[in-house]
Amino acid sequence: MPLKTTPSADDIRNMYKAAACVRDRLVLMFYAETGTRCSELLKIKFKDIDFERHTIMIPHLKRGTHKTCPACGRRGGRSTQFCSKCGKDLRQVDPEGIAERTRIIEVSQDLIDLIRLFLEGSVPDPESFLIDRSRQDIYHIIRVLAEKAGLKGKVIINPETGKSHFLHPHCFRDALAVDWLEDAGDNINKQKALQMHLGHNRFDTTLRYNKLTQSAINKTREEVRDKRGLWDEPKTDTSSDK
Repeated sequence: MPLKTTPSADDIRNMYKAAACVRDRLVLMFYAETGTRCSELLKIKFKDIDFERHTIMIPHLKRGTHKTCPACGRRGGRSTQFCSKCGKDLRQVDPEGIAERTRIIEVSQDLIDLIRLFLEGSVPDPESFLIDRSRQDIYHIIRVLAEKAGLKGKVIINPETGKSHFLHPHCFRDALAVDWLEDAGDNINKQKALQMHLGHNRFDTTLRYNKLTQSAINKTREEVRDKRGLWDEPKTDTSSDK
């Protein structure tokens, strides 16, 4: 089986058909449609779902938001390597701090209907979780569905590192971002809309997904190849002399 950078639409549909229960279908549809992080689905409570407006409030808790220099106390970003004040090496300093934020996204009628089916007419506690499972359980659900759909083993490749791995929830986030950016093209508003949808603080984080947009690379490659015309037959002037 050829390696993939992201699951295709056919892959996702086949996984959905392979699901043996409503819960597994819900987990797959939620990740594939919304592109949320694995941890975000597990934090959603029933009170976060607006069935009438088709919206869901997505909570996100981020740990390790900054580094503090042990020498001078200057604070830097979580990826800071050297203190901007005293120059101390911070590469071995662990990030600290917690940032909690939320965003509201609109979802399809199909997803709302599947949530209702999952409830089976029950009235859940507003404070209870939509999917009361562990992170490991979710990874297992996705892997089993992938295998049932014929996506066995480490079929996903990271184009930046070249490493292959099993299909997991974040792959659907990648797939949504790639498709979104391919549709957006150079439209900055559509690109910014993806940033807000995915909950990225920084716009350059969103644009990293451009590296995965293979169709854009292929299109440019073909345009350059056609323009160069290396293997075209030279045109001869067949007009008569005057």
